[in-house]
Amino acid sequence: MLNYSIYYQKGSSNDMDRSLILQKQLDRYAPICINTELTGVSEADRGALAVLIEAAMVIDEVFYLQVWYGNPALRDWLKEHSDISNLDKLKWMYYSINKSPWSCLDENEAFLTTADSAVKLLEKSTKAVPGWKGLEYKVAFPMIKPPGANFYPTDMDKKEFELWKSSLKDDQQQAATGFFDVIRRHSESILDASIGSETLSSAQQVVGSPHDLYSVPFSLEYKPLLIKAVELLKKAGDLTDTPSLERLLKGKADAFLSNDYYDSDIAWMELDSKLDVTLGPYETYEDTLFGYKATFEAYIGIRDEEATSKIKLFGDHLQVLEQNLPFDDSYKSKDVVAAPIRVMQLIYNAGDVKGPQTVAFNLPNDERIVKERGTSMVMMKNVSEAKFKHILQPIARTCITEEQREYIDFESFFTHTICHECCHGIGPHAITLPSGQKSSVRLELQELHSALEEAKADIVGLWALRFFIKQDLLPKSLLKSMYVSFLAGCFRSIRFGLEEAHGKGQALQFNWLFEKGAFVLHTDGTFSVNFEEIEGAVESLSTEILTIQARGDKAAAKSLLLVYGKMIEPLQVAMDKLETVQVPVDIAPIFNVGEVLRESR
Repeated sequence: MLNYSIYYQKGSSNDMDRSLILQKQLDRYAPICINTELTGVSEADRGALAVLIEAAMVIDEVFYLQVWYGNPALRDWLKEHSDISNLDKLKWMYYSINKSPWSCLDENEAFLTTADSAVKLLEKSTKAVPGWKGLEYKVAFPMIKPPGANFYPTDMDKKEFELWKSSLKDDQQQAATGFFDVIRRHSESILDASIGSETLSSAQQVVGSPHDLYSVPFSLEYKPLLIKAVELLKKAGDLTDTPSLERLLKGKADAFLSNDYYDSDIAWMELDSKLDVTLGPYETYEDTLFGYKATFEAYIGIRDEEATSKIKLFGDHLQVLEQNLPFDDSYKSKDVVAAPIRVMQLIYNAGDVKGPQTVAFNLPNDERIVKERGTSMVMMKNVSEAKFKHILQPIARTCITEEQREYIDFESFFTHTICHECCHGIGPHAITLPSGQKSSVRLELQELHSALEEAKADIVGLWALRFFIKQDLLPKSLLKSMYVSFLAGCFRSIRFGLEEAHGKGQALQFNWLFEKGAFVLHTDGTFSVNFEEIEGAVESLSTEILTIQARGDKAAAKSLLLVYGKMIEPLQVAMDKLETVQVPVDIAPIFNVGEVLRESR
């Protein structure tokens, strides 16, 4: 049964004040047109592209539902009312960026009030009465974003979940903690069935069950939407003339129905196509309760063959990096698989792409595949270029001391992004606990995993670049620029908010390096890199994080993030300066989908 309790948020009743606040929040995103030419794409693949964009729009619908049960109704209500006033327009614009009533850049604080809630008509909520359509409920959102998103019952806590999980068989436990199942209540199912005038016999049989929770696979929970996506993926698979793309699209369609994503993720890793497509449930950032459940996302772009050929170095040296990682050899993997790296020019994204935009991703997250096949990386070069030009360069002019600004360049920024994604594929994943039990870093660190993993990929990526330079695999001229560009990048990521995995992970790194004297604050409020201290500080933090992950030590992870993953005064100095000069926090991509579809025809 959906809970329609009314929640209230502090806020001004003055529309002018609210408009000013929302406009200021919107101004933190620089609207940037993302244009990509379809040069080199076959006529058949152009036809598939148009259908794939339609499929991505369906994926968007699934994601809205995953964030919060009332999200689709609220979205439709805000859109319908967006032309009534300037305030209504601003509400809709900011909601569209966040894809929820909670602001990504403000620690997920609600930016709407109860008055902005949607009205939902429930026709079957009572007995039919002539001339009466049914009950109208206000779908009011909680001021505090539900930590379990829409993956768990809103009133479920960790203790109840763990008690239920301990009663399950091994295969049932895998579903409970796996990526592709939601958790629901038998009692709510009974009530929903009664409202729908359905028979209660089967539901009533579970009333006496000692546990109220049960798992539902994504394939059933989102069945109506996934069936639409399946039809479109199969159609696109029939249209393309690229065999590996056809295999991926039809394999993903099968996975949507079976809830088994293993084969389709292998097909994604083996994709050799001018059209680069990533589509399905992958990241677990929305599940801040445990970090178990995956959200749906879609990225569609054109493979940049020239840029891809230039970065083969990184994928070819993953095992060498693993062997030389700065932590105990007993934790190191002997069979790291070289990760393919693909660079693309993004055409369209959907689903879990809210708020700050990612420039790259490393998938899949399935530990079985990571152990057997490694991972594959996708870099979106046009998104990186937009962020560097509109965000990182203005940050450097504001926060980096004048004599070190010359070291800020796109090559360093993009190269570290590549190394960041590579380093997701090395280090601890599947682990053995001190008790001898087999587990994984994700399962042991739970809700802390995402922030610590992002910090690991960042700091170990910086360590790895230094390693490559020492091995003469990268030019020495990159050394200073990579450290200074990283410093500027710290301020960029921390502005995403400390509730966001990348932002919290970046705060951890900045504060550690600042404490070790690797970053220096000057009297004019600018920062510089201490080149004599930076190498040792990077290595010590890499060792700390890798060891915590290898041991599955959640208590140590919590302590590290508590001590270092916070806003300290020097950081606040930089944040205040950037606020004063109004440097955008991130970009808001504008996709010219109409033009792409016209080209496809």
